[in-house]
Amino acid sequence: MKKINLLKQHKILLVLLDLSNGAKKQLKFEDIAVKLFKKFPEDFHLRGYNKYPDSGDSIKRPLYTLRDNGILTAGNMVFTLTDKGIDIATKIKKGIYRKSVGTNENYDRYVDKEIKRIKKLKAIKLFATGHLDEILDTDFYDYLGLTVRIEKSGFISRINTIKDVIKAIKKSQNTDYKIIMDFHNFMFKKFRGEIEYKLNE
Repeated sequence: MKKINLLKQHKILLVLLDLSNGAKKQLKFEDIAVKLFKKFPEDFHLRGYNKYPDSGDSIKRPLYTLRDNGILTAGNMVFTLTDKGIDIATKIKKGIYRKSVGTNENYDRYVDKEIKRIKKLKAIKLFATGHLDEILDTDFYDYLGLTVRIEKSGFISRINTIKDVIKAIKKSQNTDYKIIMDFHNFMFKKFRGEIEYKLNE
């Protein structure tokens, strides 16, 4: 079967998956750049010098886009796939020789993991029993899986991941998880000011 064309972000994810052996392993930018050049030299060579790896925007921009979408974490030019990233990269790897990348499975593993985490939160239990005034800003950060001191980039990443989880639940039309959707809407409305403040830091 004919091999499909992959986007640069897909190729980066395949390399991250390979370098990390499918685990949450910290990867240095330099190692990523060299591996990308070895695996996909036509896409990741230094402009005008096709025998040398690029270490500029052709790699950095997609990496930080992936970070903002909750697919990896980044700090001091060190990158780590998230659960979501590992799932997506694995799907891409499995779909290389299919007509399209990705599948229509009910839930990805990272979505299942997030649902289980959310169901155990103290705040969702308070919400379910009507104790709304007892839900604090620390509970909001707990819902996102963060601490209050998180940097803006990490905040954006987790906001996008949680939104993806809610989209997956909504798409599935599983009424068992309606409480999570209602809780999500409540939290994002109640702490809208906190979200805007963090996004405008």
